[in-house]
Amino acid sequence: MVKLKAFIVEDEKHNRDSLMELLDVHFKKEIEVVGSSGSILETASFLQHGQADILFLDIELADGQVFDLLSAIDYKKYKLIFITGYSEHAIKAIRFAAVDYLLKPIIPKEFIEAIKKVSIHITENNPVLNDLISRKQFNLDEYLIINNQQALEKITINNITYLKADGTYTEIYHENKKTISSKPIGVYEDVLPQNLFNRCHKSYIVNKHYIKRIGKGRSLQLTLYDGTELPVAVRKKEEFNQWFKE
Repeated sequence: MVKLKAFIVEDEKHNRDSLMELLDVHFKKEIEVVGSSGSILETASFLQHGQADILFLDIELADGQVFDLLSAIDYKKYKLIFITGYSEHAIKAIRFAAVDYLLKPIIPKEFIEAIKKVSIHITENNPVLNDLISRKQFNLDEYLIINNQQALEKITINNITYLKADGTYTEIYHENKKTISSKPIGVYEDVLPQNLFNRCHKSYIVNKHYIKRIGKGRSLQLTLYDGTELPVAVRKKEEFNQWFKE
């Protein structure tokens, strides 16, 4: 039997060790771990010269999101199994044809089922994917649950005016107040309904319903009903205009 080659992308050593142990216990004859990495740069270097059939992928790494790497390589060459602490990235994982999407901490039974899917590559029975697909398609999410330092806060999505990136944090402006989330803005780009929200700039996501005026020029400037002004990146101008007209 020819073994499948697996590469693990995970920046926490104890999680890498847990994955290796699961593979050794349950799939020693079928899968060989050919390497591991905790960064996008190291992973890119390996994939340029090494061989792998399966990639086990954490998403939030020290030097960026693993989606940045996948966008730069021929990811269709690999079977991708995402293992992460965030359910919010599932929609984007679907776009990269994920075999499966597992949430930490890993449940051995789910992990074993994910490996079995590799040969047939099905995602129909993944409850995380199914739930998020349906919510994304039919805009069923009415709230965001924000975990900040003080408490869990429920924010009505329709009341969100805009979001602003602040390093690895996100400022969420709603109902004349600001809530700070410990998650990066890219998480919210994935989960907020695309017909209502647009990432007009690397640092901003805006709600269409709160845009009062769009200035003309090479770079657009948005004015919201509360007087806030937000930029639209030059490269986003055409896409933004199309989205706003829809």
